[in-house]
Amino acid sequence: MDSICCLLHSLVPGGSTWQWIRLLERHAARGGRATIVAEPGPLAERARTGGIDVVTTGWTDPVRGAGIWPLVAEHELAIVQWEAGVMDAFPRALEECERVALAVHMTPQAMTRWFVPPTPMRARRMIQLAAADPRAVVLVRGEAHRRKVAATYAVPEDSLRILPVAVPLASLPYDPAGDQPEEVLALTRLGPEKTALAKLAVALVRERLGAGRPCRLTIAGDGPWRPQAIALCERSLAPGSWRIEGPPADPIARLAAADLVVAQGTTTLEAAALGRRVVVARSYGARGASGVVLTPPCYDQAARNPFGDPSVTEDTAYLWEELLAIDATDLAALRKLVERHNSLDAAQAALDGAFQHR
Repeated sequence: MDSICCLLHSLVPGGSTWQWIRLLERHAARGGRATIVAEPGPLAERARTGGIDVVTTGWTDPVRGAGIWPLVAEHELAIVQWEAGVMDAFPRALEECERVALAVHMTPQAMTRWFVPPTPMRARRMIQLAAADPRAVVLVRGEAHRRKVAATYAVPEDSLRILPVAVPLASLPYDPAGDQPEEVLALTRLGPEKTALAKLAVALVRERLGAGRPCRLTIAGDGPWRPQAIALCERSLAPGSWRIEGPPADPIARLAAADLVVAQGTTTLEAAALGRRVVVARSYGARGASGVVLTPPCYDQAARNPFGDPSVTEDTAYLWEELLAIDATDLAALRKLVERHNSLDAAQAALDGAFQHR
């Protein structure tokens, strides 16, 4: 495809947005045309610097939304994010472009939990439309994600194609952290759907301090759950052992400066590629958070397959035992797994193959 137009919810920092910026930068560097249409956000300038044309719109504004279609029609491929507001553009994109991808970056359960009707019903309709149309493809994050989407929306598994998370390895120098982590970093959007990261990071620091070892927590991010994150830290940790800072201008540099990272999704892979120790966070019920230490044997289930179900625990003492048992060989093996499965080359090959398949 010589020209690609990516319709995103917004250019606010997030793993899915970074994924498409990186892939489109690569496309532009190879001489292709790349455009993002999205609501405004801080990543707009970053995208433009990478050779991507950026057009801002308002997905809930009919007048502004209608004005994008002559531009979208100039592209061979449209990629539409499966997100409230923007996914409603999928049927029109099918009319305007030769090929269209519906990029699904969350689970059906998350769509139902965080969005009120009729959004979940529209989400179902878009998945089913894309799975049935020979000009379209549905992109999912991994094998577990594919099974969940297929079962929930009654579509064939082979109509859903896996697009792995893409990590820009050329910009991630491998520099393993020391064997006695002192800073625990949770780099995340502070939204209600991400509370497991902050809760688990707090619990890990409390455990370490309780064992008499030096440890401090940094939560880097912003969002509507920020007041609750501050209250959690205030009631759980001693003054001076924690801080909350804004979203970093350079997320990779911030990860590289930490010793241990509590993460989900793309951040998990970036931190592993840098040589950081990583705990993958999961929520359990309404009570709190659990996690699994990222090691080479659990890479496929916990990192490569972001919506898989690895064996997790809320026992923070056990998690620390696992973390401290990781050695330089394990960290190097994780970097090699990222190179093999989650490089930009791997993601580009998967994207190209998705359309060849259909």
